[in-house]
Amino acid sequence: MDQQFIKRSDMDFLNRSMPGVLLYAVIWPLLAWSTELYLFDPTFTLIFACVFMGISLLRFIHALSTRFIYKLYPDAWRTLLFFLAFSQAASLSTLVVLMINQSAYHQWVITALLILLTVISGAASSLAPKLKFTQSYLALLSIPGAVACFYSEEFRYLVPLFIACWLYSMFSAQRIFSEYLRAFVVEHKLKDHQKELERLNHTDPLTGIYNRQYFDDALSIQWDLASRANTHLSILFLDLDFFKRVNDQHGHLMGDKVLCYAANLLKDKAKRKSDMIARYGGEEFAIILPTTAHQDAMELAESIRESLHGHDFIEGDVHIRLTISIGVNSTQPNKQQNWLSFLDQADQALYQAKASGRNCVVSYLDTVCDISRVT
Repeated sequence: MDQQFIKRSDMDFLNRSMPGVLLYAVIWPLLAWSTELYLFDPTFTLIFACVFMGISLLRFIHALSTRFIYKLYPDAWRTLLFFLAFSQAASLSTLVVLMINQSAYHQWVITALLILLTVISGAASSLAPKLKFTQSYLALLSIPGAVACFYSEEFRYLVPLFIACWLYSMFSAQRIFSEYLRAFVVEHKLKDHQKELERLNHTDPLTGIYNRQYFDDALSIQWDLASRANTHLSILFLDLDFFKRVNDQHGHLMGDKVLCYAANLLKDKAKRKSDMIARYGGEEFAIILPTTAHQDAMELAESIRESLHGHDFIEGDVHIRLTISIGVNSTQPNKQQNWLSFLDQADQALYQAKASGRNCVVSYLDTVCDISRVT
C-alpha cells in the first residue's frame, strides 16, 4: 500500500500543480503589463519574466516526460519535480523581497503581495498530497516576505498578516492531507473488498479452484481464441468414483478433505499457466487445456488417474483408496462447432468411462471411431 500511495500522490501532485504552473508562466508578465512596471524597469521585468516562464516550461516538459521516465526512474522524476517546484517558489519569493527592499518598487509591492498570498492559499490545497513538501513550499513562500517586511518600516504592519496566512495555510494543508489520506485508505479497502468479492465469485470456496460459472466463461473465451489461431483445444472431465461412500462411511468433513486433496493433485498435474482447473459440481472436476493435442491430453489424463489410484488418501487413521473416471475431448475449433457441444461430448466420454467400470480414461474421439467401425 505504501508504494501505491506514493505513486498515487505523485500523480495527483503533478496534476493538481499544473494550473499553478500555468499561472506562474503568465502572472508576472500580466502584472508588469497591467501596472506599467515594464515601462519603469524593462530589464528587471524581462529577467523575472524569463525566469518564471523558463521554469514553467521545464515543468511542462517534465510533466510530458512522465509516461516515459516515471516507471524507470521514479526517484529521479520525483526529485526533479520537487526541485522545479521549489525553484518557482524561490523565484516568486525573491521577487517580493526585492520589491520590498527597494523603495523604487514600493508602489507595486501590494499587488505582488496579493499574488503571493493567493499562491500560498492555492498551494495549501493543490499540493496537499505531498505534506512535507507542501509545508516546506509554504515556508519558502511566506518566511522571506515576512522577514523583508519586518525590516521595512513601510511594510512592517504586514508581518502579522504574513504569519497568520502562513500558519493558516499550514493548518489547511495538514487537514486536506488527512482527508486525502483517509480517502485513499477507504478507496484502497473498497478495491480490496471488490477483488475479494470477484475472487469469491470465480472460485469454489472449499477447494480454492475455479467454479463452474467461471469455467464455462473461460471455455467460451478459449474456444474463440483457438478458433482464431487455428490451434488445438482439449478438455478433461473428471469424476471421483464412489465418492458417496466416502461421505457415508467417514462423514462430510472427511469428504471435503478428499475433495481438497483431489483438487491439489490436479493443480500439481495441470500446472501450465494456461491450464485452468475447476470444480464443476459435487465430486466432478474439469480442466481446460489450451494448445493441447488429443494425445497430450490423453497422457495427462492417464497420469492423473495413475497418481490418484497409486496413492491412498491418508488422514490420521483413515486410509481411503481413491479412483477417478476421466472423459477427454480434443478438437481444433471451427465455425461448424461450438463450445457447448464440445463440452457435452466430454461429458459423454466421462459417462462412458463410468459405464466401463470406472477408474479409466475414455476419449470422445475414440468412442466416435468405435461407433463408426461398428456401423
